[in-house]
Amino acid sequence: MKSLKILAILILLFSFEISFAQKPKISLSFPDSFRANEEIEVSISISNLKKSFYDLKVSIEKDKKVLSEIYNEKERKWQSSLYYIKNLFFGPSFEGKLKLRMKKEFSFFEGDAEIVAKVREGGKSFYTEYREKIKILKPEVKKEEKKKEFLAEIPKNGENKRLLPKIVATLTSLFSALVILTLKLKLKSLSQK
Repeated sequence: MKSLKILAILILLFSFEISFAQKPKISLSFPDSFRANEEIEVSISISNLKKSFYDLKVSIEKDKKVLSEIYNEKERKWQSSLYYIKNLFFGPSFEGKLKLRMKKEFSFFEGDAEIVAKVREGGKSFYTEYREKIKILKPEVKKEEKKKEFLAEIPKNGENKRLLPKIVATLTSLFSALVILTLKLKLKSLSQK
């Protein structure tokens, strides 16, 4: 009876150790802070996985609300960080870099948030999660350069400076005279009828 109890305890300890050993280990590397209108690169390392396909999602969250988008390299597009990138890699380990940016509606967010990474075996619901704090800074608004419009480029030498206004005045006079003459002829033809 005593040996059965010891055997049961050993089986429990062994199964606990196996389940603990099977849990994926996640580590992230990213800047401590970034501006809300900039992209951020996150390096991720995951180990202790089975030889299987894995889904991954990395997000920036505040109070369980997803504030970010992630660049899906496989589909070459930005997508909400709310969703997993499916079958991103094959275990037993993964190392990679991912790009995140704030969703447009949060592009002026400022304050503390968390970077959250979740990994799960392809299509399954059980996942392992890792969270770490990050500070989001006020976006830097770039001052737009004053736009200068020029109607015509004026040559820099003095001789052409005096010539250009004369040419413009002469052309305007000729056009005006042509319009007046045309109108006068039309009026004359209407009065003769």
